[in-house]
Amino acid sequence: MTGSRLSKRAVLRYEPSQPAARLVCLPHAGAGATSFTRWLELFPPEISVVRVQLPGREDAAGQPPLRRMGDVVDVLLPEIMELSDVPVAMYGHSMGALVGFELARALSDEGRPPAHLFVSGRRAPHLPARRATIHHLPDDEFLDALADTGMTGVPVGRSAGFRRYAARLVKADLRLCEEHVHRARPRLHCPITAFHGAGDPIVDPDEVQAWEEHTDVAFATHFFPGDHFFHQQHRADLAKIIAGVLA
Repeated sequence: MTGSRLSKRAVLRYEPSQPAARLVCLPHAGAGATSFTRWLELFPPEISVVRVQLPGREDAAGQPPLRRMGDVVDVLLPEIMELSDVPVAMYGHSMGALVGFELARALSDEGRPPAHLFVSGRRAPHLPARRATIHHLPDDEFLDALADTGMTGVPVGRSAGFRRYAARLVKADLRLCEEHVHRARPRLHCPITAFHGAGDPIVDPDEVQAWEEHTDVAFATHFFPGDHFFHQQHRADLAKIIAGVLA
């Protein structure tokens, strides 16, 4: 666990309200809270969308990005627990799915398991990576490797300086994922719903189905057309499913 300096950073973005449930949205590598801005209008008023802004991006760009999963959990856990006056569910895409899983474990340890864990664009956490790690590569090789996977995370058409900044952030996030070591523990006592893009070049259907091994309650999968970032193309459909489950 890390010190109090990290845990004092405000990382949740949401509007004050008195909802029936809250949905904490965790972005993919290199992304921030704005990646879920267009999700806000997709949910009914009784579901509050809570967007996560990790250090190193957007309005938190002046803070160094976190490089260990334990640091991320330490930062998020206290703030999420403050919102647990109503049921709290989590949705995470790619890196966000892994973070959501570890947060679900931490919340369960505190006696406050999430109401539901929604994941997309990520293999089940106990499975080994099928592809070589890339976070350690020099920038040019790193960007080429990202392009080969179809998971760039670095905007095209921006200045070289911005691309270097974005590459460093994505590298840090991928390091967090690629160096994370899964530790076997009892299954979560909350339902898990997994979403998958049929054309995702880095996650296979069997790797998505394997999320079932991490819950002792209910499990469901939903498949959509699209690549690794299918969740944005089909966000209205995902939101409809999530809202229906939480209702």
